[in-house]
Amino acid sequence: MEAKLEEYRNRIEMRGLKELTDYFSYVPGYDQNASLLVSLVNSRGDVLFIHEPVSGTNVDFEDVKSEVINQKSPHFDFVMPEAKGNDSLLVFGKTLKDGNRLFVAKSTEGMGVQLRNLQKIFWWLLLPVALVGFLGGLFLSNKTLSPVRELLTSMKKIEGGSLSTRVPIGGSDDELEELKILCNKMLDKIENLVNGLKEAFDHLAHDIRTPVTRLRGRAELALQAEGDIETYREALQSCFENSDKILNFLQVLTDITEAENRSKKLKLEKKFISQLVEEIMSLYEMAFEEKDIKISVKLDAHDWAMVDARLISRVIANLLDNAHKYTPSGGEVLIETINQTENVILRVTDTGPGIAAEEHGAIFQKLYRSDKSRSEYGMGLGLTFVKAVVEAHDGKVSVKSPVKDGKGTEFEVLLQKMS
Repeated sequence: MEAKLEEYRNRIEMRGLKELTDYFSYVPGYDQNASLLVSLVNSRGDVLFIHEPVSGTNVDFEDVKSEVINQKSPHFDFVMPEAKGNDSLLVFGKTLKDGNRLFVAKSTEGMGVQLRNLQKIFWWLLLPVALVGFLGGLFLSNKTLSPVRELLTSMKKIEGGSLSTRVPIGGSDDELEELKILCNKMLDKIENLVNGLKEAFDHLAHDIRTPVTRLRGRAELALQAEGDIETYREALQSCFENSDKILNFLQVLTDITEAENRSKKLKLEKKFISQLVEEIMSLYEMAFEEKDIKISVKLDAHDWAMVDARLISRVIANLLDNAHKYTPSGGEVLIETINQTENVILRVTDTGPGIAAEEHGAIFQKLYRSDKSRSEYGMGLGLTFVKAVVEAHDGKVSVKSPVKDGKGTEFEVLLQKMS
């Protein structure tokens, strides 16, 4: 309405009132302004021009004219209630340069009809939109909560004792899928830990039963027999040896636990690994000779590292003990140290029967002994101790088997120079 008011003002002030009269006379069928009341009045209230709307208004024109004349501002607007219904008349006006007042007015009746139509359209659209929104929300919430429900279902099964249960993986790439993958990895570790504990207790019971049974049996025989002092002395000697085996077994287990937990501080010092190898070799040299095993040594003169000499010496002793135990008579054992810029490698290679590929990980577990080695004397803790001590030095231990012609085993220990 303000735009039309400005248009009519321009027509009158630039081309005269006749231009506005001609405009409405020449285009009677032009209904763009059919709903507008357009009028020009002078300060005395004389009507100089009037265009009445097609639909008419329910307001007396004289009342409108009086209100227009009473307006003090050059630009004015006001609202007048119509005589019928709840509709009103909107009036926008302007005082022209010659003092006459031009105004346009429009009933809100048409606007009310449009508003009511919009309300009907709104209510008709509200129902399907609400239905679509409800169904969409239900679908999205179900899709979002589905992984959570799967997690809860799996957790309940695990709580019931089924440690092998895993959360189904859907293949999507969101955070919940990542959470399920992490949960499954955690369950894998827990299951392996629990199974390892079960196996360790089984092996522990198996390995301790023999010396304890011997100890008990020897003591029982001594109590039942009416022997001399020498007989009792022999019984006590046997009890002492068997109890010593048990204590030694438990001490090794304690050392492994301390190394794994790093609860005991290492006494690190700069030591040449070749020197430690030579010291341990002096203890095993005769044993290798008795078994007719050829020993080859390739030591690097610069193979120093920061190590706890007492523990690394026991690592070397365990590796040599394994090589002596599993290398057949007439076989060969090669001991090497390789100096590198930041590391030192200790490698012990034998020509024994080798280790099956599926046992490469298991041989470092506590109390694990393969069926082949069950007949050999030992506690099944040697390689576990090696791994625990080397990793306590931030090093690595690995096994390679077979080495050549389907036989032989190679253990490699990597120690950092500055651990």
